[in-house]
Amino acid sequence: MAPTELATSQAVLAPVYSKPASAERTVICPDCRGMAPKLIHDFASGDLLCGGCNTAVGDRLIGSHSAWRSAMKHSRQAEEDARILMSLQTASPRSDDTISSFGRGDGDSGGSSPVSLEKGAILSRALRSRTHDRVAAQRHERQERNLMRAFGEISAACTTMDLPPVINSTARDLFKRVEAENLHRGKNIDAIIATCIFLACRQKSLPRTFKEICALTKVPRKDIGRTFKFLKEKLGAEASPMSSDDLMTRFCANLSLLSSAQECAVMLNQMAKQRDTLAGKSPVSIAGACIYMASHLVGQPRDAKVISHVAGVSEVTIKNSYKLLFADRYQLVSDAILGTSPMASLEYLPVP
Repeated sequence: MAPTELATSQAVLAPVYSKPASAERTVICPDCRGMAPKLIHDFASGDLLCGGCNTAVGDRLIGSHSAWRSAMKHSRQAEEDARILMSLQTASPRSDDTISSFGRGDGDSGGSSPVSLEKGAILSRALRSRTHDRVAAQRHERQERNLMRAFGEISAACTTMDLPPVINSTARDLFKRVEAENLHRGKNIDAIIATCIFLACRQKSLPRTFKEICALTKVPRKDIGRTFKFLKEKLGAEASPMSSDDLMTRFCANLSLLSSAQECAVMLNQMAKQRDTLAGKSPVSIAGACIYMASHLVGQPRDAKVISHVAGVSEVTIKNSYKLLFADRYQLVSDAILGTSPMASLEYLPVP
């Protein structure tokens, strides 16, 4: 509507006041021109209506029924809060229309108004609650997925390495603690799984070498070693150090040696420790060198290359350690060691 037309329309609808001789103001309807018309107060629209022709003769009416208006306001507020909560329940969790869908204002002009502080507080609490629930559900789903994957890989690894069930359960418990304390953040999940198996073997006195775990899980040794130090510190897990005694029986079994060769290797290992013949050598190197010497001593020779494959160390490492044993052979090989087999003799030892 043009400004001139709006002004003309307002001028026509404006009430006409006259001053009779008594100097009292009288309202005259601009439409029906009735003197002292019956006036109707419309509190809903804030207008003053003529009872004869229903024409608005006044606007911006302020009613005196404050109690009624307060009750209506609280009723509308309760309806609006209920509608807000209903919208939150039916809206999509990621919908951007949630905030924009909250109701129109209750102003006198009938237009839109900002959400009140009370409605804003209800909306904020509801949205925070929904966000918290969604994040918690996602975290729980992620934890379940990680546990299922880890448990499957741990079971497969224990079956492949022929480990007892106690290793399987211990490794699972360790991974549960890692998942519960969120220690895998920023870590390779495969390295975590491999380290849990390695640590479980140490705790149950059935140690496996780094190379055995690496060959099974395809995780680099450096990653397993670094993760092992990290988890041992964070979890406070006690892990007994690996010794050559723990490896001797398993290595001899994998090499298909008789009990006499195994007994001879164990006794050589004990004598070498007493005399510090192989001081500073790793447990795997000591075990490999003692088995190499014992197998030749009792007439069941095994090649250094075969032993290196089983022990997980190089052939050169085994032969270098064997040189030290051979140099001290007369003090190491006692009558008790020679008595483990009727064929045992120092003459069978190869010269390095």
